[in-house]
Amino acid sequence: MVEVAVSYASAGVRVQKKMIQRIVALVFKKERVAGGKISFVFVDDKTIRKINALYLGHASTTDVITFPIEPPPSLEAEIYINVEQARRQARLFCVTLTNEISRLVVHGVLHALGYDDKRTKQRKQMFDIQERYVRLSAGRLV
Repeated sequence: MVEVAVSYASAGVRVQKKMIQRIVALVFKKERVAGGKISFVFVDDKTIRKINALYLGHASTTDVITFPIEPPPSLEAEIYINVEQARRQARLFCVTLTNEISRLVVHGVLHALGYDDKRTKQRKQMFDIQERYVRLSAGRLV
């Protein structure tokens, strides 16, 4: 069973919880994860910079930060998504905001499952998996 919580630490876009639940359930199914609990917090640039500096030692804005709490099989994680950065990336990549937020949800969940993107080879592998899941979550064929 997948348990998803959604909260907002800043004013901005409201994301449909059902959409996030559907995406998380898809990733869990494809990754063969039986269940878990993931909390999504939608934030702004200022908040993500604070989190990034305080917990990761980076003085920059980013799009998504994942804090794995428990690994599978009892997966638990907190995922922070920067809505302002998602808007900029949506414009940059000529996709809808919903599509970009879907991508960040998938990316965050993959990190919670143990995927890493620090090295070039890992980044490509994670990106390929991420984009496949984004396409599937949008209802398109792979």
